[in-house]
Amino acid sequence: MNKVRGAFKEAPRNLLLPVSLGLSSIAMLHILDEQLRNQSERSGRSSYNLHVLHVDQSPSIERADHQKALAFLKERFPSHTYSTVLLEDVFDYSIDFEKELLHARSAVAETFTNDKNARLHHVMSSLPSETSSADVVNWLRLTLTIEIAKQRGYDSILLGDSTTRLAERTLSETAKGRGGCLPWLTADGVLPQGLKLIYPMRDLLKKEISTYASITSPPLTTLILDSMSSYQTSVSAKATTIDSLMSQYFESVEQNYPSIVANVVRTSSKLLAPSLSSTTLLCNICKLPIEEDSRRWGGDQASCTVSSVDGDMALKKIKALCYGCARSIEDTR
Repeated sequence: MNKVRGAFKEAPRNLLLPVSLGLSSIAMLHILDEQLRNQSERSGRSSYNLHVLHVDQSPSIERADHQKALAFLKERFPSHTYSTVLLEDVFDYSIDFEKELLHARSAVAETFTNDKNARLHHVMSSLPSETSSADVVNWLRLTLTIEIAKQRGYDSILLGDSTTRLAERTLSETAKGRGGCLPWLTADGVLPQGLKLIYPMRDLLKKEISTYASITSPPLTTLILDSMSSYQTSVSAKATTIDSLMSQYFESVEQNYPSIVANVVRTSSKLLAPSLSSTTLLCNICKLPIEEDSRRWGGDQASCTVSSVDGDMALKKIKALCYGCARSIEDTR
């Protein structure tokens, strides 16, 4: 956690920790809480302030369970501030993804203008597959987290992804057409939106974090809520998503061949993020850069159209989707 610790000569940083109530994020909260407690005992001050954010993407009937789990979390780690937002709160921000997903269904979109939950349900039900639904949910959750961090002035976002989770993401995002964006998705760095992402748990396997959670006193296992969004639940092979396939694969590989998992992440960390300019277009859904030549090699699925403005070099977005997102929402119903 040295990358988080900071120096006492500086003013305390304000860091945002998204907590899904899963294994890795709960374990990271425990580690950071211990670090801050030790700093306070030794020097009487802390090098950073931690705010815990939970994005609740569960069905309405399950939200009471999430609130109960968060209450236990606050009781166990009372030194931090907490807030909860719903996934549909993403509509409170100026985000262009809805018009891309709904195409020309403006009348339907207007019907749900004041009902964010209905708008989210409509968007998700319009997607063509379980993989598309899981993909869009993941990006909406990250986009909402980033927007909240920007609005509230946090310095960085701490993500609890383990080596195993980053290996899963490396292959799944490559399979979904976002291989060129891996430097922003698997390594510490500054996003195109200008906010820094840090992965403090990136050198730990999921099984190591699981062991840690079971040997703490008291164990962290009682705080972990293993739940999934209704949009991500798969009950048959036909409904299995790319993300769940990668998760199943790497969880089995790490048991006997952990070096393979580590090598995937180590290799992806060697990739360098391309330089961005004022004319770089960002995808309306994932907010990652659109590769300039994607139209050439992506064919009709490379959905990016731009036009010049008043003859300047400035570009105006008309319909801007990266290759991965264009593939994800292809044949939207």
